[in-house]
Amino acid sequence: DEVSSAAFQARLEMLAKAQIKYGGIGIAAPQVGWWARVLHFGSEEPNPRYPHADLVLPQFWINPTIVEASNETNWMWEGCLSVPGMRGWVERPRKIILRGLDGNGCEIEASLSGLAARVAQHEHDHIDGVLFPHRVPDPRFLVPQAS
Repeated sequence: DEVSSAAFQARLEMLAKAQIKYGGIGIAAPQVGWWARVLHFGSEEPNPRYPHADLVLPQFWINPTIVEASNETNWMWEGCLSVPGMRGWVERPRKIILRGLDGNGCEIEASLSGLAARVAQHEHDHIDGVLFPHRVPDPRFLVPQAS
């Protein structure tokens, strides 16, 4: 099984370490030159950029699919390791159901809301070749990140 191979597991570990190294709340494999439908998000510690958000524990998703998305949406400023120095005002569904494989190759499904849903959708976009500026409704809502 490819997922349980030492090489695949090493890539998963590399992906999680890259997220920590670059200070992201999530990361997708294509962001580090691994052309696979794999993403990782979450942290053992609260993220200082989102002090009021619920803690999202670390999780791998392999071949994830968003199988359901709520009609109810929310807006939030998003940034990205692949678009440094920029923020965009992005609307996304408030809740989603995500289905895929975990880091051990077991089938999983999760109902995500709040920050977890947003990060999962943002990272899922990466594996489809979409960056957050594509989601900004008007260029006026794409701004330099405050330092």
